Amino acid sequence: MEKQTFTAVYPQPKTFLKYDAGRIIVYPNETVIENYTPESHDNEKPEPFTAYQYEGCESDGGFIVECDDTTDYHSVANAIVRTKYSVSEELALQRHHQQDPEAYEKEFSEYCEYADRAVTIAKRWLKVVG
Repeated sequence: MEKQTFTAVYPQPKTFLKYDAGRIIVYPNETVIENYTPESHDNEKPEPFTAYQYEGCESDGGFIVECDDTTDYHSVANAIVRTKYSVSEELALQRHHQQDPEAYEKEFSEYCEYADRAVTIAKRWLKVVG
């Protein structure tokens, strides 16, 4: 069953926040919108600004995921990966690629790109150099 997704727009970029014990809410699916003008419900036209749009399964555009250490970029990157791949999906993808690399090359490549992107995002959020 396809998960419902929500989109939210903010005037500043979002990263992650502690949600509760052992979980964080992350915002990895960012789209920057230049000259964004929000809808106005009165006669005043708001000034355009650079907006940050997020899409996720929570109403604020984020994802609530498990994360055991919010100071470790590996843990945060893993949390980002879980927004798209469950542990069992990840293991199945790796197993299938090992058994038949040609047949699963596209799926495995997409997974690797997403995992690499998650590491880049986590390092940026935590201000890890290198």
